[in-house]
Amino acid sequence: MKRNRLGKSKLATVIAVAVASVALLSAGMAHAAADDVASLYGPQPPANASYLRVLNASSQAARVALAGSEAPQTLAPGAVTRFSVLTQGTAARVTVDGKALADAAGSAKAATRAGDAVTVALRHDATGWHATQIVGRYERVDGLKATLRAFNFAPGCSAKIGVDGNGPTVFAQVAAGAQDTRAINPVNAKLVGQCGAAASAALPLPALAAGDSYSLFVTGDAAKPVLSGARDALAWPPAAN
Repeated sequence: MKRNRLGKSKLATVIAVAVASVALLSAGMAHAAADDVASLYGPQPPANASYLRVLNASSQAARVALAGSEAPQTLAPGAVTRFSVLTQGTAARVTVDGKALADAAGSAKAATRAGDAVTVALRHDATGWHATQIVGRYERVDGLKATLRAFNFAPGCSAKIGVDGNGPTVFAQVAAGAQDTRAINPVNAKLVGQCGAAASAALPLPALAAGDSYSLFVTGDAAKPVLSGARDALAWPPAAN
């Protein structure tokens, strides 16, 4: 009887050790899985964030600083910043060559809802810098396809964007000051922006994969449209000071 009791005690101990080992293994596997997800998707901005970026639609470089996570930088003609992440309560501001632009700052106030994304286009004339804005949403249309966004900053132009050489139409009509979005299968193509009979130079699309997001910008004017583009990218996580 004594040996049976000892045997049962030893068996209980073995079972307890086994259960503890399985629990530790499961916890380790869960932690490893979480690390894999984090390495795949990277750190994500807060769910209530809004977004702000600047496009230099002028013919001269500009020193640009914007509120949020993106660092100040010199923006070449035709270049665009990454999306600066604005956490809740952060005032949206755009400064060009050391001067805050009232029209840009006023337009950026529209980015009040979570997920709103403001693109501010800069122009320069004899009186200085000016800005116009288009407000959209920062979201992907289809994770299995590439997302294309079209922004029309050309005044007086109802823009059409299609494949060069009388190819298929990608965006049939984007009104001045408006944005459109669609999902496409990743393809190699050259696109052309049109305002009526006036057409831009052809813009080669980069190699896009499923899940990628790319923006097209129609600038210039109705008589001479310009088509440019950039990958959509977040300035996140913020750079360490």
